[in-house]
Amino acid sequence: MIWIGLACLVVAACCAYLARFANTRARAMESTETLPVQDLRDLHEAAAQAAGEGHFRYRCEVVGQSLPYDDGVLRSPLENLECVWHRHRITRKYEETYRDGNGGRRRRTRTEVVSEHTSSTAFFVADATGAIAVRPGNESVIGAEKVLDRFDPHTDNGNRLELGPLRLKFGGGDRTIGFQREEWIVRPGSRFYVHGEAGDAGGLLAMAAPAEGGVFVMSVKTEEELLRGENHRVLAYGIGAGLAAITAVAFFVLAALR
Repeated sequence: MIWIGLACLVVAACCAYLARFANTRARAMESTETLPVQDLRDLHEAAAQAAGEGHFRYRCEVVGQSLPYDDGVLRSPLENLECVWHRHRITRKYEETYRDGNGGRRRRTRTEVVSEHTSSTAFFVADATGAIAVRPGNESVIGAEKVLDRFDPHTDNGNRLELGPLRLKFGGGDRTIGFQREEWIVRPGSRFYVHGEAGDAGGLLAMAAPAEGGVFVMSVKTEEELLRGENHRVLAYGIGAGLAAITAVAFFVLAALR
C-alpha cells in the first residue's frame, strides 16, 4: 500500500505542476497589453533614439492576420499546401518479437516517430496599422489547422520511405505495419494572436520568445478562447492534485494500521 501511496503522490505532484504551468500562462496573458503594430513601432523608435538599435525588448501581444515573409509562402512537406507555418509528424507502427519472463517468444506492436518537424521561418502578423515579423522558433501554433491525419499500410519490405521531399530511413522490429501521417498548417490570412517579446536583435523588430525566458504563445484562437482553456486546465489539474493527495494519505494511513 505504501507504493500505491507513493504513486499517488507522484500523480499529485504532476497535476500540481501542470496546474501551476497553466495558471502562469493565463495570468501572463491577462496582465500583458495588446498593442497595435504602429504603437509598438513608435515605442521601438523612441527606445532606439534613446539607447540605440539592438536594445529594445518589450513584452506584449499583437493580434492580426498571418502573412508570408518576404520570400513568399511556404509549402507544407506532406500535403504541399500554401502556408506561413507548418508542422508534421510521421509515426511508424511495427511488430517486434521478444522473449517473456519464461523465455517464450512473443510478438507485440510498438510505435516510433520517424520524422517530426516544425517550421522556424519568420512570417508577418498584420493589423490595420502595420505588420510585424514573428520568429516562431520551434514552438507550435495553438489551434493550427490539421490538414492530414491518415494511416497508410506499409506495402514495401524495405526500411526506407519517400514522401515528397522527405527521405526517411527506419529500423528495428520485424515488420512495419504502416505509417500514421499528421500535418498542421497556418494558412496566409488566418487570424493570429502572438504573446511574447518584441525585440530588435539583428536589426529587425520582431515578436519572438522572451530572451530571458517566459511565456510565448502563438495561436489562431482568440485570447479569450485561450484563457478559457487555461483556466479550465487550472481547475481540472487542481482537482486532480487534491484527489491524488487525499488518496495517497489514505493509503499511508491504511499501511500504518496494518
